[in-house]
Amino acid sequence: MIHTSSFQGIEKTIGMRSQKILLVEDEKNLRSVLAAILEAEGFSTTQTESAEDALAVMAGELPVLVLTDQRLPGMSGTELLARIKERWPRIPVLIATAYGEIEQAVQAIKAGAEHYLTKPVDEGELVAIIRQALSCRGHTIPPRSQDLPRHGIIGESLGTLEILEMINLVAPAPSNVLITGESGTGKELVARGLHVASPRAHAPFLAFNCGAIPLDLVESEIFGHEKGAFTGAVRSQAGKLEMAGSGTLFLDEVGDMPLAMQVKLLRTLQEREYTRLGGNQPLRFAARIIAATHVDLAKAVEAGSFREDLYYRLNVIPLHIPPLRERREDIAPLVRHFLRRVCTELGRPEVDIATAALAAMEAYSWPGNIRQLENIVERLVVLNRGGTILAADLPNEMRTTETERILPFGGAYDLHAVEREAVLSALNKAQSNKSQAALLLGISRKQLHTRMKNLGLVVDREDVSGGEKL
Repeated sequence: MIHTSSFQGIEKTIGMRSQKILLVEDEKNLRSVLAAILEAEGFSTTQTESAEDALAVMAGELPVLVLTDQRLPGMSGTELLARIKERWPRIPVLIATAYGEIEQAVQAIKAGAEHYLTKPVDEGELVAIIRQALSCRGHTIPPRSQDLPRHGIIGESLGTLEILEMINLVAPAPSNVLITGESGTGKELVARGLHVASPRAHAPFLAFNCGAIPLDLVESEIFGHEKGAFTGAVRSQAGKLEMAGSGTLFLDEVGDMPLAMQVKLLRTLQEREYTRLGGNQPLRFAARIIAATHVDLAKAVEAGSFREDLYYRLNVIPLHIPPLRERREDIAPLVRHFLRRVCTELGRPEVDIATAALAAMEAYSWPGNIRQLENIVERLVVLNRGGTILAADLPNEMRTTETERILPFGGAYDLHAVEREAVLSALNKAQSNKSQAALLLGISRKQLHTRMKNLGLVVDREDVSGGEKL
C-alpha cells in the first residue's frame, strides 16, 4: 500500500490540478468523456477541438501533456505533434488513432509521440499511460487512495508499488501489454497478476516461451496443427491461442521469436484470426496477448532482428520491471518470504537471518535478480545447521564485494566486524548477561552462543550479573 498522509494527498492533488492535460478532439461528446475520466482520476484538463486552437492555448499556458486525435479538421494530429516538438520538445504527446491505422501510429512514434492509443480509447489504458508518462518526467501525479492487491508480488519499493498500480489500472483493459525487464525479475508473475485482476480471470492463463525453438514448433504450439501437417503429427492439435479461449496468452521471451513467425503473429494480431499449421480454415481468437522480453526490442528493430510493426502491435501498454538492484527495499521482505516458504516446503523449523547477513544481501547487485535470490536462500536454508544464517554463510561474492554501503573512509563494510560489533554492543547493554543480550538481538541464547563462537568471542569467565559462563 502507498502510505501518504491526508495532507500529503491533498497537497499532491492540488499540485497536479495546477498542471493541465490538453485534450485535442473535434468530437464534443468524446472530448467530454475523456475529460471526465481524467478529472475523476485527479487530473485537470483543458479542451480544444482543433490543432490550431491547441497551439493558441499552449502559447498562453503550457500543459504537462497533450492527448490529440490523429484526424482533426485542418491540421492533423501528426502535424500538431511536429509543431509541439519543434517548440516544446519536452512535453509528452499521445496520439489516438482509429483501429487499423498502425502505420500512422508508427510514424507518430518516430516523430516523437510518447505513445499512441487505439480508438475507442480504453479508460484503464488511457490513465495508465498518462500516469506513466508524467511519472517518468518527474511530475507529481494524484495518489491512488485504494489498497492495491498484491497478486503474490513481494516488496515495498517505489518500483514495486508502481508495478502494482499499473496492474490495477491496466488489467480491465483488453489491450496488449509488453512487459520488459532483465531475466529473473518476475515478468510471468506480473503477467499472471494482470490476468487474475482482469475480467478474464475465470478463463485460462497459458504461457509459452518463444526462445530457441524451431519455427515449425513455435507455429504449432501457438496456432496448433492438423493431422499430417509435419512428420510426427499423427493427430490434430489445438494451439495455445485456441486453448486460451477468452483468457490470456503470455508470450515469454518474444524477442527471441523467429522472424518468419513474427510475420504470422503480426497478421494474426491485425486480423484477429489465424489458421492451424497445415490447415486452411480461419479461426477467430478472443484471448488477450501479454508479451515479455529481456531484450531491448527498440534496438532489435534497429538491428533488423525484430519487426517494427509487430513491436508497436505488442507495445500498446509498456510495463517495465526494474532490476532488483534498483529495488533494494524489496530485498529484505523477499528474503524473509523465501525463508518462510523454503522452511515450510522442507518441513524444517523457521530459520533466522543475522542483521549483517541481510545487510550484505541488500548491498549485493543481484545480476540474476529475484530468481537468483530465491535459489541462494534455498541453498542457505538447506546448508544451515545453527538456526541462523550468518554473514559468513553467504557466497563469497556477497561477503567480499564492494557495496553501495560505503564507510566514511571509503572502504566497504567489513561484515564480520559489523556483526561482531552488534553482538558486543548487545552484551554491553545487557551487562554481559547472555540471555538478555540474545533478547536484544532478537535471537535465542543458543543462537547467540553459536554466533559468539564463530566471532571468537567465547571466553572462560563468569558473568557477575547473571551467573552465566561466557
